[in-house]
Amino acid sequence: MQVREIMSTDVVKAGPDTEVRELARLMVEKRIGCIPIEDAEGKLLGLVTEGDLVHQDARIHFPTFFHFLESYIMLPGSFNRFEQDLKKAVGAEASEVMNLKPVKIPPDTDIEYVATLMVDHDVEYVLVVEGEKLAGIVTRTDILKAIAAGRAA
Repeated sequence: MQVREIMSTDVVKAGPDTEVRELARLMVEKRIGCIPIEDAEGKLLGLVTEGDLVHQDARIHFPTFFHFLESYIMLPGSFNRFEQDLKKAVGAEASEVMNLKPVKIPPDTDIEYVATLMVDHDVEYVLVVEGEKLAGIVTRTDILKAIAAGRAA
């Protein structure tokens, strides 16, 4: 079975200048967990999830340093995480909080492969694209529904 058979095509989308508060309102109102971000021509730019918006209220993890031989050494990767957390915490628009590299697949992808991607990348949403345009979205719930209906292994 292919993704096109289970994907949602009626997807709520927003532009890169949409305010974070509006994104949160849309997610609550529409009972959705993510919103794809597109430019004016419909080109997919990224994805904002509930987790991206939760950063607005989360504590920021400051870079970790340790003292060694009269020097302070920053742990590798610790500054990158701090920089990403800070950017999302103070972001006011979609372009400032969105994931620029969401997991994307074509519509003819097998469901089993999508399930594997979701597990491997620890994501709940996979964007279905044709070229640079959004065709739909597949969620973990979509895959569970296919399994429950006996349409997927």
